[in-house]
Amino acid sequence: MIKLKKNILFCFFLICSGWINAQNKKADSTEFAHFDCDITQTQQRLDKRFFASTPSVQLRVNNDEFTYTTIQFGKRKNRIYLYLKILADNVCIKKDKNVDVYFKSGEVITLKNEYPLNCEAFFAKQMKKKELQKLKDNEISLIKIYTYKKNYEMYVSEVQNQDIHHYIDCLSAYKIKKTDEVKLKNKDKRSKNNNHQPSTDNYQPKEQ
Repeated sequence: MIKLKKNILFCFFLICSGWINAQNKKADSTEFAHFDCDITQTQQRLDKRFFASTPSVQLRVNNDEFTYTTIQFGKRKNRIYLYLKILADNVCIKKDKNVDVYFKSGEVITLKNEYPLNCEAFFAKQMKKKELQKLKDNEISLIKIYTYKKNYEMYVSEVQNQDIHHYIDCLSAYKIKKTDEVKLKNKDKRSKNNNHQPSTDNYQPKEQ
């Protein structure tokens, strides 16, 4: 069960995120805040369930020149996930202490990676309600990712904080939809079941 959960997290992480586009467009998400939810949901399913994701927010790594990290949120079964990806090669994420989120209030929370030790710089976490509320109610000043090679630090601007708060609100309110493809399959399934039901036109009770 644990292995399945981790595989689901990883697959969800890969499908939801636009890491390739982020690598081609290495620019900070600092110019302006986004007001459209722009949630993406395709006809793909994960573990037989549909999922949705927000656009990624791109953060510049402060202590490593020309390196970026993307942060993104996804939703499946009314549960919200946080995804982080360092856009660099051969970066191994530690198993124990993974990500610290520093708030302008001085408070710090630590988020544990729910995907196994990996060297693709992947971080995936199913967020608890308290953790999401903490992100929504507070301004993030710094995100620190701990890896075997080094620790990556990303400062978060006011605009990026607005985007993070906005995307959490959007995804929290978003209801996962069934696509037309699924509706069609359900219709075909009902039709098939009706065809297999026994006819009662010539039914006669057994003699007593």
